Amino acid sequence: MFIVNPAINPKVGDFSTLPLGPLSTSAILQLFLTNFIRLGFVIGAVVFFFMLITGAVEYITAGGDKERTTSSTKRLTNAIIGLAILLSLFVILRLVKTIFGIDILQLEIPVIE
Repeated sequence: MFIVNPAINPKVGDFSTLPLGPLSTSAILQLFLTNFIRLGFVIGAVVFFFMLITGAVEYITAGGDKERTTSSTKRLTNAIIGLAILLSLFVILRLVKTIFGIDILQLEIPVIE
């Protein structure tokens, strides 16, 4: 016997009412890969900003200490190198889209039916 709760809509969890219909395995994989790549860019940007701020604060508060100044300049240099890598990866993804027509950020996996 089932207990029916009138406060919960029976349509909850019914994926056939989605605008695109039920999600297939390939659609879930597409969404996962696309969101994973985008999340990587966001995390990279946040890490760059954090390293930039901490390096700048450490440089300002070094007070002439050569070791702390060297450490902070290395951190700032690494942050800028990381940002350059992140931007070059984005440019490479755009070049792949332009040359080959494959948009990694809007990935579409063909389905065999």
